[in-house]
Parts: sequence; structure tokens; C-alpha cells
Amino acid sequence: MEYHPGNCIDVGGVRMPVMCIATCNIIDENLRNGLNTALDLGYRRFKTTFGECNTVGIILKECFEKNIVRREDLFISAKLPPVGNRYEDVELFLKKYLEALQLDYVDLYEIGSPIGFIRKEDSLFAQDENGDVLLDLKTDIVETWKGMEEQVIAGRARTIGLACFNQSQLQRIIDHCTIKPACLSTELHVYCQEKELVSLCKRNGIAVTAFSPLGSPGLQDVIGGFDGNKKTIPSSLKDPVIRDIARKYNKQPSQILLRFLLEYGVSIAIKSVNPKRLKECSEIFDFELSREEFDRISDLDRGEDGRTLGGSCGTGVLNDVESHPGFPWKK
Repeated sequence: MEYHPGNCIDVGGVRMPVMCIATCNIIDENLRNGLNTALDLGYRRFKTTFGECNTVGIILKECFEKNIVRREDLFISAKLPPVGNRYEDVELFLKKYLEALQLDYVDLYEIGSPIGFIRKEDSLFAQDENGDVLLDLKTDIVETWKGMEEQVIAGRARTIGLACFNQSQLQRIIDHCTIKPACLSTELHVYCQEKELVSLCKRNGIAVTAFSPLGSPGLQDVIGGFDGNKKTIPSSLKDPVIRDIARKYNKQPSQILLRFLLEYGVSIAIKSVNPKRLKECSEIFDFELSREEFDRISDLDRGEDGRTLGGSCGTGVLNDVESHPGFPWKK
């Protein structure tokens, strides 16, 4: 078998590539160049958010018209924003996505966070007089999930999933669902391996996608804890264990970190459109870690102390979201 970023796993009866390009917060020209490079390298899965879906839609339409790729060969996901975290808004936002992406359906539609925001007109972040985002403290994830299931029935989404949910929240969806989540996206890297959450997903046939797979090296030493205090998290790219294994295989530390996640049994979301990095990320299929090496990396897990992106909980904002009753990582 020829390995490449388009290799797939089964999610809810649909084939999903194990490597994904996350397109959020990437400026238009970089996004255009990056998506074209990614397609050339074999990437076929793209994870979109509401902010850039218009640009993605234009790029994809051009690719279809030029026969660069077919729609049926791609796996496109969309994320319900926090202002849509209620039953009656699920369909509204998916229809907006489809219009912007110029598609008839998405392959995966995710609840982007268990936290909901109050929706005012078309704003994604309604704020009070102090500039704080208005939280919807009555967010009901079970009711929201019912709206998600209706999108599968209507044919607007092939599968549905979740992001940034903890074990108890995921179990609550499992206990009340008609259509089981196909995928859970969560912060996952060698310092935050979410072993119990991943185990719960595997027992229930739910695929896991790791975002921040390198531990967000650009945020090191500036991470705020839930108590507002700064905490120092060293970069896993500089970890002696990772660097030692990288030298053995003549690979970059980043490639070892990604290879570990694949062997851990999860798919990977990469937030980069840099051609060099995209190529490096695509070159992790030509070697395997030994059992001893895998165990050495597994032992690097720091649990909650290794989490870097917990403060925003998939909402894109940091102020006061931990006061929401749905905040998943309270200590």
C-alpha cells in the first residue's frame, strides 16, 4: 500500500483521511497557495470554520472546474460556532456554511464547543459594555445534538461530531443520541494525551482527531492557567526523548510527534499552509516506531498540566468562558 496524507479510516460508514488541514485564521492568499500545495501533496481533508469558508468555497470551486480534484474525493468538515449552540440554530448555520462553501453537503459537521454564546444578529461574538463575550448559560448540548442529527437525515451532513467535549459530556451525548458521534476533535499531543477520553472513544467506535498536535509551540511560556496565572510548558519539539528518536530515523522532531499520534490511533489536524511544513507532515508514513520508542513517548504525558489551549475551549476567546457551566476542564 502506498502511504500518503489521504489514507483513510472509517467514521460512521464514511471514509475519512487521517491527515487534515485546518484552515482557521489563515489569510486569503496564504490559504489559496496552501490548499493548492496540500492537494498536490495528497491531502484530501479540510477542516473549515465560519470565518474563512467563503474563501475556501471559491478555491474549491476553481479546483473542481479545472478538474484538479473531484468533490467526492474530498472530506470537508464544518464547525458550528458557539453562537449557534442551540437546536434552532444548527440548521441555520449549516445552510450558511453550504452557501459559502458552494457545496451541497459537508462530510462532517461538528459542534465546535460545549459552550454557547448569545446570538445577536449576524455577530459571532456579541459583547457587553466591558467587551466580554455574552455567554448563553442555558446551553443544552443534548438538544443541540438533536439538531445535528436532523442534518444527517436531511442530507446536508454525511456525519456529525463534537469538539472540545470532556468524557462526561461525550458520554451524555452517547446516552441520548439516535445517531452516534462519528468523530471527536480535541487538543491532543505528547504532553496532553487524553488517554481516558481516547479510550472512551475507541470503545464506542468514535474516531478522534488531534488538534494542536505539536503542542502549539508558538504559545509556549505565555499560556494562562484557568486561574489566570501563567504557566510554563516546554516545547515538545525540544524534548530530549523526541530529539533522540528523530536522530535515529533521520526525521524532524515534528515528524516523530505526528507519527506517534498516528500509531496512537488518532487522526491529525495540521494548522499550516507552509509548503515546507506540509511536505514534512506528509512524510511520516515511511517508518514505524518500535514498541519501546512508543512507550517512551507515551510516558511523556502530563495530563491536564500539559494542556495549552484549554482556556478558550474551542470558542476562539479567552475571557470568562471557564465560568460557563459547560466548560469541560474545570479543576
